Amino acid sequence: MIRALIGALPPLGWAVLVAALALTSFGLIGVYAGEAGVEPVPEKTVRQLVYLGVGLVGFLAVQVIGYREIGRWAYPAFGVVLVLLTLLVVARKVPLAPFIPERRNAFRWIVLGPINIQVSEYTKVVYVLALAYYLRYRTNYRTLTGLLGPFILTLVPMALILKEPDLGTSILLLPTLFVMLFVAGSKLRHLALVLLLGLIAAPTFYFSPLMNPYQRERIQALFHQDFTDAQWRLNAGYQLSQSKIALGSGRTIGQGFTEGAFFRHDLLPEEHNDFIFAVVGHQWGFLGCVAVLFCYLVIVAAGLIIASITTDPLGRLLAVGICTLTCTQTIINMGMTMGLMPITGMSLPFVSMGGSGLVSQYLAIGLLVSVARRRPLDMAPRPFEF
Repeated sequence: MIRALIGALPPLGWAVLVAALALTSFGLIGVYAGEAGVEPVPEKTVRQLVYLGVGLVGFLAVQVIGYREIGRWAYPAFGVVLVLLTLLVVARKVPLAPFIPERRNAFRWIVLGPINIQVSEYTKVVYVLALAYYLRYRTNYRTLTGLLGPFILTLVPMALILKEPDLGTSILLLPTLFVMLFVAGSKLRHLALVLLLGLIAAPTFYFSPLMNPYQRERIQALFHQDFTDAQWRLNAGYQLSQSKIALGSGRTIGQGFTEGAFFRHDLLPEEHNDFIFAVVGHQWGFLGCVAVLFCYLVIVAAGLIIASITTDPLGRLLAVGICTLTCTQTIINMGMTMGLMPITGMSLPFVSMGGSGLVSQYLAIGLLVSVARRRPLDMAPRPFEF
């Protein structure tokens, strides 16, 4: 059965899957490089390989079920993740350990024995699915009042994720919403008006209780990164400063596998997670960074082609949403690694270490490839022709 499924993948599906596997390989090599010679057993690498296996099983399961059948469960799935996100918020006031432990002053994980579930990672995929299902046959979002539904669908999980707190994941939802509304046919002047109101309200949000002091400090670090104050570089600016040094020291071809000083002396915090791109640059240099960028380009380009050739509105919106989600997360992560964006705790898709992130990303491309495999001939006008 698995062989039949693999054989049924179209060329665009193969392109997406191979590019994702290549990115995961970069991440595995980076994680192993940090453990080699330090740990007798590369525990993190083995764990990430297990997560990859689970992700691939999820990818195949999506091909068996199909995105249309999964779409029918979009609202119930969205309700489940909202309930779980609410539990995480409640855990800040009512102790729910060990079911929901506190880690680094955040409540982001649900622990079920050996399994740790980061709900916000799965929320991203379920959100795209629910929004695509909501927009697929509607036309009321072409009015200003009609945008209220999609925005409520977005702002509720955003607010819950912000309270964990998890600023990085929450800010991914808005760009995804705007692109999906644009593709669905919302009027540009309405979207521009909402964007303008959001920019006006941004300073208020910055000083509101929703923004934690350490998050403000990270944003300030973006504008203070050229400070010569050694004390600042050892505290608020340490991660960003070390990340830029790691990237720059890789030069053209990198320091080599496990050879860089950042591996030998553990000089970069969160090197396996948020700053894995700096590890790639340090280890493989400019050429390695270009190779990673090329893999993302393949996924996004193939996804947009898939969206353009399907006549099913659900499939088209789903493909565009997944591409936007992947592209936005990649740009933000690489930007914060290079000092072009604030440090928001954003992982690099398919590359950063983490079980929930990796599994959810393979579920997302599973939906994308499912759209490519199933191109139904609907007896209806072409979708979103405005």
